Amino acid sequence: MTTRSVRIPPEIDGILTKAAEAEHISVNAAIVQAVQTWALAREHRAHVQAITAQVMAEDAALLERLADA
Repeated sequence: MTTRSVRIPPEIDGILTKAAEAEHISVNAAIVQAVQTWALAREHRAHVQAITAQVMAEDAALLERLADA
């Protein structure tokens, strides 16, 4: 397991601590969950963007005809 040092502003730390307590998890677990959610969402957005670009490229003529309609 990797150990990292993260600087968190006091106001964010307060929010983080309260949220972790409300979920009955440690602050570390809350941070890990948040980073995992962020990373997966970022990966998903990249995948959707790639698929959209592929559709736009493959169906450019069709999309142009639809725009003229």
